[in-house]
Amino acid sequence: MRQNFRYQTGYKTEHIMGYAEMNRNFLAIIEKCNDLIFFTKKNGEFIHVTTAVERLFGFSNTELLQINITDHIHPEDINGIKEKLQLALATAGATVNLKFRNRTKLGEYRWIEGTVINMLDDTMQALMIRFNDITDRINAENEQALLIQDFTKRNQDLNQFVYIISHNLRTPLANLIGLINILEIDLLDDYNKGIVDLFKSSTDRLSETVFDLTHILTLKDNQGVKITKVNVLKIFEKVCHSFHEQIKQLGVKLILNFDCNHILFNKSYLESILMNLLSNAIKYRMPDRQLEIRVDLSRDYQNTCTLIFSDNGMGIDMKTNKDKIFGLHQRFHSHIAGNGVGLFITKSQIISLGGNIDVTSKINEGTAFTITFCGDVLSLSNQNRLPVLQ
Repeated sequence: MRQNFRYQTGYKTEHIMGYAEMNRNFLAIIEKCNDLIFFTKKNGEFIHVTTAVERLFGFSNTELLQINITDHIHPEDINGIKEKLQLALATAGATVNLKFRNRTKLGEYRWIEGTVINMLDDTMQALMIRFNDITDRINAENEQALLIQDFTKRNQDLNQFVYIISHNLRTPLANLIGLINILEIDLLDDYNKGIVDLFKSSTDRLSETVFDLTHILTLKDNQGVKITKVNVLKIFEKVCHSFHEQIKQLGVKLILNFDCNHILFNKSYLESILMNLLSNAIKYRMPDRQLEIRVDLSRDYQNTCTLIFSDNGMGIDMKTNKDKIFGLHQRFHSHIAGNGVGLFITKSQIISLGGNIDVTSKINEGTAFTITFCGDVLSLSNQNRLPVLQ
């Protein structure tokens, strides 16, 4: 025979239907834990909700006893929740995860996430839905998704803008450079020669800027970048040949110490990286002493390959410039021509393929770049090579 009984829970008295024969001690513990819990019949009608649920949704226990749990579920979630409830009902003691929106007394929806437990065969004779309010988390995730979407759109627009600018400048710029090259400089007076020289200097810098823009765009989309077994020594020797005259005239001392020859990397990227580092070392050398460049390549017991490129040049003030070194258009020696793009591109190339680059430097003592490559060293050859192009 069904009976109705009453029990005390802190500040209020609850009417519990004898249909479920709920254990008073069990309910008292749940109330003290301040948990968010629904108890429903097999058909979804409420039997009891905890005080925390009343506070969250604004309905009293008495009001909820008049309705079914599905009455306040968001229309877009209702079918999925009905399927989950049927799944829980299929097996005694079953536990099924739930996530849905439930309407409050004010008409707002709160996101809740939890589990439904089939307790129909024990003394509780109910479905227990225990959950957490995740509304704030969902709102934060949605806001983040919108920000990412907006950022992605802005980035695409910016890339398209840069592409259009660089593409549309190439042809007229090439024409200007061509006209300057065929200009009969010797026929001009000194005044006009000076103007042409300035004009040539400006077009050269513009050409470099367009090239850098195109290069940066290529770095942002590295899906087509091919990773292969690259011989670092051969690449460095090729780069040195590009600076053969400068190395020879300046008497640059090159010291190479390679414990391994090969890394997993992109060949063109590696050539560009070494080209930028060698170019900077030559450009920012100390005029009163012989330039010495040292390149060390090694691997550790985890097969991580590290390249250290160091020189005894002018150095950089790390106290004021440490966070700017790899920035776009950052320059630290204004008396020497440059556009401040090389190190930006260098770091972008390394980072895009999973590597890392760090720098240490002291003014008037030199600079050392430490590059860690992602991937195993594929070939070892313990050897110390003599300096090239001495």
